[in-house]
Parts: sequence; C-alpha cells; structure tokens
Amino acid sequence: MGMVFRPSVRKGGEFFGLPGPISKFQVQDAWDYERYKVLLEDGDGTVGISRNGVDITIQGEVGCVDGQPVLSEVEMLEALETLRSALDATDEELLEFFLYRDDEAEEYRYFRNCSVSRFRYELSKPELYEYSLILHADDPVMQTS
Repeated sequence: MGMVFRPSVRKGGEFFGLPGPISKFQVQDAWDYERYKVLLEDGDGTVGISRNGVDITIQGEVGCVDGQPVLSEVEMLEALETLRSALDATDEELLEFFLYRDDEAEEYRYFRNCSVSRFRYELSKPELYEYSLILHADDPVMQTS
C-alpha cells in the first residue's frame, strides 16, 4: 500500500488519528539570525543563521476518525475529547506528530518533540463539528523511520 497521508499523534506508544476530513494543513519553518547594516554601504549582512522549531497548523471537521465514520453529535464530541486528552503532553512526555504512515512496513514521516500551542473546536454546527490545531515541533527535522 505504501505511505499514505494519515495525520496522527503518538503518545505513550499509542496512535491517535486526527478526525477528518482535513481542510487545511500547513507546516511553517522559521529561521533565527542577526542582521546588521553598515553605514554608507549598500546592502546588509546576516550572521548566525539557525532553524527554529516548526509550527504545524491543521483545520478539519469531525466526519471520520481512522477511516470510520462519525455520525452523531455524541460520537463527534467523544472524538474531540479523545483527541484533546491525547494532545495533553507534559515536559517529560512530548508528542510525536505523524504525517505519513505505512503501518505494514513500519515506515513513517513525522516530527518529534511536539507540544500543542492551541486547540480550538466549534460545536455550533450539530451536523459536523470543526476544529483547528496548532502544534509546535521543537526539532525542525522531519524524521523518517
């Protein structure tokens, strides 16, 4: 089957799939540096360039979890509560965030040392709940295993 896009969080060795469908998925890299300007000369200089951690922004709806349909308001709320619990990390136990998975071959593309910056969910549409999630990965390298 090969690797497929299956955004999920791994906490304590257990995978928690993000509800879908996902309507927005962004990965934002940033760099830190010092920029200086020499008087009376064109241009400027940049020194000390290094990568910051990565911010991952996700927006989605609660229509299915791990390929299984979620139909009722109670099921949608339970899916959000399960995800909310899975996202609750500590300093001792940071999360791993997986983008692509092939469970049969045990091949993954993921970020490690992740924590949640913000988790918001909208319950005002009883036919389909929505959520948005912002994760921060301290390690900017996308891991392959």
